[in-house]
Amino acid sequence: MHNQTEAYYLERIIQGDKESFTPIVEKYKDMVYTLCIRMLRSEEDAREAAQDVFMKAYRSVESFRGKSKFSTWIYRITYNHCISMLRKQVKMIDLVDELPEFRIDEETMDAMQEIRDGERKRYLQKAMETLPETDSLVVTLFYYEELSLEEIEEITGLSGSNIRVKLHRARQKLYIELSKLLKTEIQSIL
Repeated sequence: MHNQTEAYYLERIIQGDKESFTPIVEKYKDMVYTLCIRMLRSEEDAREAAQDVFMKAYRSVESFRGKSKFSTWIYRITYNHCISMLRKQVKMIDLVDELPEFRIDEETMDAMQEIRDGERKRYLQKAMETLPETDSLVVTLFYYEELSLEEIEEITGLSGSNIRVKLHRARQKLYIELSKLLKTEIQSIL
């Protein structure tokens, strides 16, 4: 962040220095956009939402008290804004899904290990797109952003046990979806 701390820039913003918000945006733009795309599943909506999030953060930066990390605070703004957008679109977020038990197909997992990294990311992205918005968000926050369960609780308002259940079920869904994608790919090659 241009050789200064985040706290320095936040204080400068509060004092009226609009230019000091640029390093904050630079630091968090990818994270905010990733959360928006995971929840909204539309690049256009995600770009619009990310801009709105930064406008909200800028206008309310004085309300940031430092009780949590700034990243948690901006995650919370992003989450709430995306939820509002989803409600406006009259979408229902699937909070709890019952999945049948499944067994692990070792052949599919071995095939996954042999796919190049780029293709692995492509398959994982396709599988992530099948998850409900809330599950996708929780997976992104936990695995990609490496946030703790407590930080995810603060951002989403979900309980720790609910987050653990969502992570478990999301992993199951991802495995099932990846298995389907890989079997289709293997069959097309053969």
